Amino acid sequence: MDAQLREATEADLGFLRDMLYESIFVPPGSSPWPRKILDDPQIAHYLANWGRAGDYAVVATREGLPVGATWYRLMSLDDPGFGFVAADVPELGIALRPMARDQGIGTALLLNVIGHARDAGYRALSLSVQPENPALRLYQRLGFVTVGSDGDALTMLRAL
Repeated sequence: MDAQLREATEADLGFLRDMLYESIFVPPGSSPWPRKILDDPQIAHYLANWGRAGDYAVVATREGLPVGATWYRLMSLDDPGFGFVAADVPELGIALRPMARDQGIGTALLLNVIGHARDAGYRALSLSVQPENPALRLYQRLGFVTVGSDGDALTMLRAL
């Protein structure tokens, strides 16, 4: 891996928004979602009011340019994410620019947030993934296990 990792800052919010869009899986042969989907409350709450307690993000850069990010945040029972498990289990998001995929950067990002969440005292991390998403294999390799399904996506949990 030839990328560097750094904790995200407020200046990275625009890039995190780009990565939130990239994290929305589009099956092969399907058209991408319109970017306005980021304004949908079920999507927007993954970054809305970023910087609150329980928020953490890491950016991967190559030659000074951001190429990927992963983040986690606590969700509530009143406003759950797609991979919601419990109010005390942060939900994870991750995305890479297409040219940075399959190079170990995603693994490095995930290992960083897993370690950070463990050090912060969380008992687990959760996420949501469609079964046909190639990232599913990465999540499984890093210890995420399926704990539920809504018919379209799997909810996965990584004990810390």
